[in-house]
Amino acid sequence: MRLLPRDTGFASLASTLSLAVANYKPIPQLPVESNSTGAKGGNQLMPVGAGGQAAQQTFQVQTPNQANTYDQSHPIGQWGEVSVLYVPNTTDSSSANQLKTTSTVGPGKCPVQQKYTPTSALPPPTYPPFDPVQANVYRYRQQQGVNLGSWFVQEGWMEGNFMSCAAGPKQAEFDILSGFGTSASGIGNATAYMEKHWDTWITEDDFLNLARIGINTVRIPIGYWSVGPYFCKESPFEPYAAVYEYSWRYVARAINWAGKYNIGVVLDLHGAYGSQNGQAHSGLSNGKIDFYNTKNMDLTTNLLVWIAHEISNVTNVVGIELLNEPQNRPSLWPWYTRTMDAMRNASIGARTIPLYFHDAFDLDKGSAFTANRTDFVVQDYHSYFVYTSADTSMSAAQHTSIIGGSFSQNLQNESAVGRRNLVVGEWSCALAPSSLASSSNKAAAQTAFCKTQEDVYRNAAAGWIFWSYKMENCNSNGGWCFQQAIKQFLPKTFDSWGLTNKTASYFRSINSTSLQAQSSVLNRIAKIPYPSKMANNLKVQQPNGTDGGLKAAAEAETDADSDATNVNVAGIVGMVDSNNVQDQEQEEGARIGMVEHNSTDVRKRGTGSLAARASEISRRAANNAQLAAQFGYNDGFKSARYFAADGSLSRLGFAIQYRADSYRARVARGLLQRGNLNDYKQQYAAGVLAGEKLVAQVIGSS
Repeated sequence: MRLLPRDTGFASLASTLSLAVANYKPIPQLPVESNSTGAKGGNQLMPVGAGGQAAQQTFQVQTPNQANTYDQSHPIGQWGEVSVLYVPNTTDSSSANQLKTTSTVGPGKCPVQQKYTPTSALPPPTYPPFDPVQANVYRYRQQQGVNLGSWFVQEGWMEGNFMSCAAGPKQAEFDILSGFGTSASGIGNATAYMEKHWDTWITEDDFLNLARIGINTVRIPIGYWSVGPYFCKESPFEPYAAVYEYSWRYVARAINWAGKYNIGVVLDLHGAYGSQNGQAHSGLSNGKIDFYNTKNMDLTTNLLVWIAHEISNVTNVVGIELLNEPQNRPSLWPWYTRTMDAMRNASIGARTIPLYFHDAFDLDKGSAFTANRTDFVVQDYHSYFVYTSADTSMSAAQHTSIIGGSFSQNLQNESAVGRRNLVVGEWSCALAPSSLASSSNKAAAQTAFCKTQEDVYRNAAAGWIFWSYKMENCNSNGGWCFQQAIKQFLPKTFDSWGLTNKTASYFRSINSTSLQAQSSVLNRIAKIPYPSKMANNLKVQQPNGTDGGLKAAAEAETDADSDATNVNVAGIVGMVDSNNVQDQEQEEGARIGMVEHNSTDVRKRGTGSLAARASEISRRAANNAQLAAQFGYNDGFKSARYFAADGSLSRLGFAIQYRADSYRARVARGLLQRGNLNDYKQQYAAGVLAGEKLVAQVIGSS
């Protein structure tokens, strides 16, 4: 795709949608050697240290000739600007697999491995019994997350040591396999090599550590090969299918580890058949994009249908992402529609599992796609500020100013188009060295840039997911590596309320033996009494100045709000209501019961005169409207309270979708009559806002 000037509309913001015009996310490269840096690198290329100055350590560089070779094969007009990767001359030795043996196998002279035994149990994929109420808390709550990159889809720039014996460019998963070769010995050794990585790159302790800082969501990239040998057929991975005999078990174990600590999982198809983008992170490094033919698109659809059938009824699976960063071709969007519809028919549970889709770096088209569907679909938008000449020519302070101003407003507007079913599924703290060159305090400038992004994404979208949790040489790449970013640029803890100074102690109390920390704050939230009187059209401002999207929910009419049942409504289960949450508010229960009783009496009174019938119709309409309003306020208030008390201080994020699904569920059950949508949704928003105000007060006083 050709780079176009950002001269109109949303794309005119010089630093905002880098990838909307670049279309690709180029692999970060070593800095180029210059007279001022020397062969060992120099201070002007140093990453920012914790004290605000360049870290005093030398880094590997590439020669101008090496850089020119890359530039010739990856023209900026098609691939975008590369970002900088810092690799110390003394490199990270923490990779799971080091080349310490003299015995080798395969074209890449890969190390001979011993047969690998996992460090913990690896049973066939099984999951705890499905809890529909808790599943809705996971799926509809505001997300703070990280990507678990280079775990099941390998990326050479993130793990150079692990790629040491890979063939070719040493960038993609297939390059590793090619290094071992297809002999029986090569396959056996590749299996042990990969299994050790799957077993040790990320462990259960990582999930515990994430839960203890308030992270409630992880995005796990997989390739079609990760699902097992059967799905390697009719692909370049077929000769290596045996390597993946147990790979899906490792994925299932990861999902269960996350669930143990109340962490939701977005399972992201990073690599599709044929490659959807020609990038190494799709599994292949040959640059070809062969996804867009009937065979490979159908193979990918069939895979996704299988995944939907397999994990839709897993409580902590919050979504399945159809594709990561596909090239934006006309055939993509009809394929999205066909595949989503096929996935919905995979099982009863699949009717309501959130389906995530990457917008192919077209934010407008993505939000319109969401708006045109009423089911739970989520747009995944990726936000980086290092990939165009406009990005690299702008200072950190300028980036920060735009992000907090016009960019924030535009993102909120686009999010509203898609009823706030938007997550920023990848973002980072990375900046080009040129963007920091003029900063007197580089650490402060990069911290402001990073923290402003987190604030904007939390307020404008239903969640954010940082790229990425872990990489080799993490300490030198805080812009990309979450473990270092929280030491340099990001807060130490996170929550959905903007009250981390109060919630941090709660999250720190989570331990490996409890699914949820035992905390007085949760007990106090659970005991928040239901208001004695319903406040019509209540307007509440949260302590941190945000409303979690509920102002939009109160005011916006969306396509998701339908005054009719939906074809998938039979699959809507577990909404937080009086049928599945113990109702301790007898006054509210009696009030609703009284309305229902009166309505029944009216229906039994017969027809009578025309005037009497007209009076009955009017009375029924008034009763139905009142009932809808009461249900709306009840659902909203109790949901706000339940999400916080039983969801580890969670907060509604996909609020408009939740409201629409709750309403349709009540209509489908016969608890509400059609025609009262406005009464329900206005009071639903009022109930949520009232509940969230009281929850925030409890948190703030803890």
